[in-house]
Amino acid sequence: MRLARSTNIGPVTFRKMLERFGSARDAIEALPDIIAQAQTARKIRLSSRAETVSEIETAQACRARPIIFGDPEYPALLAQIDDAPPYFYAIGKTELLGKSAIGIVGARNASATGCGFARKISHELVSSGFVVVSGMARGIDGAVHGAALQLINKDISGGTIAVLGGGVDVVYPREHQELYERLCDQGCVISEMPPGLKPQARHFPRRNRIISGLSFGVVVVEAGRNSGSLITARFAGEQGRDVFAVPGSPTDPRAAGPNSLIRDGAILCDSADVILDAVRRAEQNTHLFEEIHSFNSEGCANHPLHKNKSFDDIIASIEGDTVMSDDKKTTQESDKEELLSKSTSTETAGDDTEKIFELLSASPVLIDELIRTSDLPAGQVSTILIELELAGRVERHPGNRVSRIAN
Repeated sequence: MRLARSTNIGPVTFRKMLERFGSARDAIEALPDIIAQAQTARKIRLSSRAETVSEIETAQACRARPIIFGDPEYPALLAQIDDAPPYFYAIGKTELLGKSAIGIVGARNASATGCGFARKISHELVSSGFVVVSGMARGIDGAVHGAALQLINKDISGGTIAVLGGGVDVVYPREHQELYERLCDQGCVISEMPPGLKPQARHFPRRNRIISGLSFGVVVVEAGRNSGSLITARFAGEQGRDVFAVPGSPTDPRAAGPNSLIRDGAILCDSADVILDAVRRAEQNTHLFEEIHSFNSEGCANHPLHKNKSFDDIIASIEGDTVMSDDKKTTQESDKEELLSKSTSTETAGDDTEKIFELLSASPVLIDELIRTSDLPAGQVSTILIELELAGRVERHPGNRVSRIAN
């Protein structure tokens, strides 16, 4: 949690660091050396223990539970995306996170017809045992959640999940207070943001990638040409998920988004049956996602965070980091020296770092192709890319690709 909240360490860098060093604890130990190698002017500040404890206590106060990447409860489909959140908070029925889901998004200023259609397909999908995912916004989102909640007590296995742009305890918009309370009680509300954080415009695209990441496919009901719903559709396409679009009148600006998606190859959606047929075919390929998010090292497996995620255990573990016996200190220092020794043996001089950088351009390239072209070991290339990313010289893209950042 400290590593994930550190400045300029996003979800992709977080994941690459865990793959490289085996655990967040070891990655934090190695971070100063990585920063020194990168010679970066970017501000990289590790989140403090006090900040982490404060966040956990705030989450505890609002009944929010942390779901951490690598946990059995972490949704396998979400874990498959390149920028999966290191952890997120959930309130409500977390068992819904393990069910097959469909995202439904659309305009905030939706028409009565659009809201009616959204309710209809939400009702039919939940009745068929699926979970519908949306963002609890005005318009289409609210209609989707409301229709799903009407079926909760009717002996069905479906449900609804709301992904928020702010903290999991922050109701936005305010008029959805009652809907939020029902979702916390009968559905599930999640957010990767710290509890208490008020949503800002820049948070919603990050929220949208989670809506699509949780889902086998995303349905766009109504959306203008600049709607955030189209961002969700784009994320779905990049993540390899189906994109469904509900056609509308060419004279209605709210139909411009779905109509353009259909023109670009989205699946025309005029009923829930279209979605069910496509998703059932996709479900047959779930073996592609098996164990894709199981990377925890043995060193992490016995950590209290993974053995028993009670808040008291987590806080005790964090506070316990500051108090240890001399023998334990000696052991950890020895382990750190061994780790840094291994890291040093695979790190290259500045000429290899520049070699990798020179092979990059503004056009994203597959990292596997970069490894082949550079003729350097995969672990060495991975370390160099982490250094270049922390230095603000490269950026990662979906599909395990990377590109140079223009000066």
